[in-house]
Amino acid sequence: MQPARGNGAGTVLICGAGIAGTVVAYRLARAGLRPTVVERSADLRQAGNAVDLRGPALQVMADMGVLAELETRATQLSEFFRIDSSGKRVFTMAPHVIGGEIELLRTELNAVLFNAAQTGVEYRFGDSIRSLHERGDDVAVTFDSGRHGHFDVVIGADGLHSRTRTLAFGPESDFVRHLGCYQAHFTTGNVLGLRNAGLLLNRPGRTLGCYTVHQSRELVIGLFFESAQRAYDRADPAAQRHWIHRVFEGMGWRTAELLEAMWTCDDFYFDSIAQVSLANPCRGRVALVGDAAYGPSLFSGMGATLAVVGAAILADEISCHPGDHRQAFTRYQRRIREMARLSRELAQVSRGWFMPPDDAHDIRPESQLAADRESDVLRDCALAAMQAAFGNPPSPARN
Repeated sequence: MQPARGNGAGTVLICGAGIAGTVVAYRLARAGLRPTVVERSADLRQAGNAVDLRGPALQVMADMGVLAELETRATQLSEFFRIDSSGKRVFTMAPHVIGGEIELLRTELNAVLFNAAQTGVEYRFGDSIRSLHERGDDVAVTFDSGRHGHFDVVIGADGLHSRTRTLAFGPESDFVRHLGCYQAHFTTGNVLGLRNAGLLLNRPGRTLGCYTVHQSRELVIGLFFESAQRAYDRADPAAQRHWIHRVFEGMGWRTAELLEAMWTCDDFYFDSIAQVSLANPCRGRVALVGDAAYGPSLFSGMGATLAVVGAAILADEISCHPGDHRQAFTRYQRRIREMARLSRELAQVSRGWFMPPDDAHDIRPESQLAADRESDVLRDCALAAMQAAFGNPPSPARN
């Protein structure tokens, strides 16, 4: 395919080298377009939690030729349970509620996708967009490095705190809804002796979770707590660690031991838990994808799947309408609307059982089962919407 120049999408700037950005880059390059990926960080992200891949996302992975490798990197958890403050198991959860058909660390998924998306893709690490100016036939872009460029289409795949979204659509506060919680994640040795398992400890307004990775040699620790939205320095991990320590101090069980490991880990990650919602993720020659456009939050368990499927849909629409970005963006917005809405709704329901307000002693099995069933129904609906959207491929543009 030779995309038209000028009114087309031959040159595409993708902001963000995460999951959505690399999937878009791969599919655009395969179609003969010329994607450039700019990533603010000097390297791929080295911290974060596990993510789930479900349904049509596995089709996208198979199409990229990476499905078998992802399966070898899966967490392979066989059970996930709640404990009380003495460490006693009080409830065992259905594995599919916590993990998808494939669950693996976000960092490992990102690395595999990045390695697969090399041919025909230019990457620029350590740089970011400073300004966007649409001029009719293209978008003039200025970068933090001082470089300038002109692109037919710009795609924002730069996450919850998307700079692309701010520049093209408006301030973060207009589109990001804080869910009343914050999160932290880090990795440590398997001091608990778990094997292919994970657990949750709930206290009022706080949840500690951990699960095994890398053949049960290590644990990923997740710390979640309720808090009104507050300003904090996202570039100050020491202050973030102190905040976490104050919140979880005295929680009981072996929390103090795990908090000690937080001070020496090299992959600490901290952020708010929030959802992103835009009536239309496209404006002019700029389109958003993944968390930048419709991040449902980790409570949904669908963020990575939604990002992968949405990225594939966007890339395919651009590729099949190289002379008409308006048509491509209109179809993209229509196709992803329902799956994004249902994923956000799923997160709202799942938040209740993930962070219940009462102590784990007060979590009745029948109420937990009811919450699981409600989540199951919404998850199935969201996956059905994704499959319908993904199974409705674009028709190639007519000459």
